[in-house]
Amino acid sequence: MPETASDLAFGGLDGLLSPRNIARLYKVSDNLEHPNGRTLDDKLSSLVTSNNDDLLDTALAIVSHLSSIGDAELNDPELESIARIICDRAIRLEGGKGDFELVTEAAVASLSIICLRHSLTLNQQNFLKLTAVTDPEDPWTTAIAAKSASKLLADELVGQKLTEFIVSTVLQDFLKPLFVRSSSRITASGRPSQYAAVNDRLPSFTEEQPWKSQVTWVEATMQWAVCMSTELLIQDHWPLFMPVLLGLVEHESIEVKTRGLNILTLFVGKCPDKVLQNTGIGRVFADVAFPLLLSLPSVTPEVQSISILAPAYDVLIKLAESTGSSDNTGRRRLLDKILRDGILAGHFHASQHTRIIQILMQQTTAVVNSLGIYTTKHLTPLLSMISSIMTDPFAVSYPPTVIAATQALDAIIANAWPRIQEGGHMENIIRIISLCWLSASEEVEHNVAEVSEHDVKGLTWQLKHTAKILEALWVQNASRRPTKLDEVLEQEPRLAKLFPLALA
Repeated sequence: MPETASDLAFGGLDGLLSPRNIARLYKVSDNLEHPNGRTLDDKLSSLVTSNNDDLLDTALAIVSHLSSIGDAELNDPELESIARIICDRAIRLEGGKGDFELVTEAAVASLSIICLRHSLTLNQQNFLKLTAVTDPEDPWTTAIAAKSASKLLADELVGQKLTEFIVSTVLQDFLKPLFVRSSSRITASGRPSQYAAVNDRLPSFTEEQPWKSQVTWVEATMQWAVCMSTELLIQDHWPLFMPVLLGLVEHESIEVKTRGLNILTLFVGKCPDKVLQNTGIGRVFADVAFPLLLSLPSVTPEVQSISILAPAYDVLIKLAESTGSSDNTGRRRLLDKILRDGILAGHFHASQHTRIIQILMQQTTAVVNSLGIYTTKHLTPLLSMISSIMTDPFAVSYPPTVIAATQALDAIIANAWPRIQEGGHMENIIRIISLCWLSASEEVEHNVAEVSEHDVKGLTWQLKHTAKILEALWVQNASRRPTKLDEVLEQEPRLAKLFPLALA
């Protein structure tokens, strides 16, 4: 079948439009190809006056027109006017009903064509609008639109031009007025306050910060700005970031807090260690994040707790790692606090919530690996916590939590092995993984909890891996081998597959 004019014209849009938009474009292509079809001015006028039902078709008509005309058919003032209308009318930063995300995708495609094919440089407000559609998770954009917008921004904003855009347009002109009173933890200049009280919080926060309802895309723009910022930019302009970072993390909404924590994690990862320590902003971030570790049921709904815990721990662990090597006292003190006041306390309060315990076990692995040999200080409570999870006969009903606990146990053995060989800790670990192995074996044989075979196999593999790590502690020195292991294996033959080297 020969190619039609539509095939030739639309083929170049594959990287700019999703299959849904391409299919829609084909449906309206007959009108677009008609000799007496509307001019570009007609289509732009329609874009201004269109209701929501017609907006997508009009936006796609503009994409088609721009992709089919020659490079010299439009002058710069005309292109600038087109870009302004597209940004104002077709980039719809709202979710909910309708195909607004497809309209946004068509708008970004038009802007890409204008810049790449017609060599127009967009203005600062156009660029600012594009930053709002760079996260594919937002409801008003698509994966293709986010990728196209990110590429367009990366191509057009380079070097000093990027720095000036982030500092002046994004942080100073756009975000700063919206977060003028974001937190009492910092001064008006964005520097840590000397008089902020612990857990201080501004009253009527959402009333004083209406940006969430008026400018819904603040988080997306801030996320883009942090992602694109260099270490040097953050070092020179960190006070400009502070009001927004704290405003997001201290917001009432768990969803906003969670995204704010993810952005803060990116910021801490890029911020020079000396800035975090010498300016005091590291302490401010820690003070904001620590209370969130206790966002647990029943005070916080389980679904919201699950979403916020991991990013809160991520921020604090990154802050700890920024303080220096594992021998650094400040680093150890912060990690000790994370473990004691976060993980252990969290397990005590939420031990019946398996998905939350899974997150706590994942964070235990990260903290233990950061503490290294200094994990020995917490060995007894850690093993007690791990034991309560892995020896629970009903634990295998949700294998991901037990697997996470087993991986945490691996980290404990690897980092605290000198102490594990003393005081009966090795025997305790053998007891823990043996009981867990037997529970998994029961599940394989009887499928009591109706767990998938894949999940159970994943758990048994992980337990075998842990047993190998443990056996490595005595493989070179048989005198360190637990004396009762042979007796245990004789009494319970099902453990032979768990400790095959012990029978060799």
